[in-house]
Amino acid sequence: MEDHTNKNFYINDYEELKEILTKKYGKPKKDEKIWDNELYKDDRSSWGLAVSVGHLAYGASWETSTTEIVLRLSGDNYKIILILAYDSKELKEWANKIKEEK
Repeated sequence: MEDHTNKNFYINDYEELKEILTKKYGKPKKDEKIWDNELYKDDRSSWGLAVSVGHLAYGASWETSTTEIVLRLSGDNYKIILILAYDSKELKEWANKIKEEK
């Protein structure tokens, strides 16, 4: 990832990744935009700033028979984090089984 001087470009990056994942895995199981503070909600040109200060977060998730895929864009203290994670369901089940056995 490159640093963007215009924080709205991080939202563009998120949307591009979401589009790629949607083409590969279909419509997201969950697709949300969460406003913790609506100060910038009416000014779309400031949504990148809203993400960077923690007022706005984006999230989407997909599921296959073996994997959970999560895409998240969030921020705090003027820093933005874009995360794409693939979690194995089988590994999660195995880990839970070990915990139960203890």
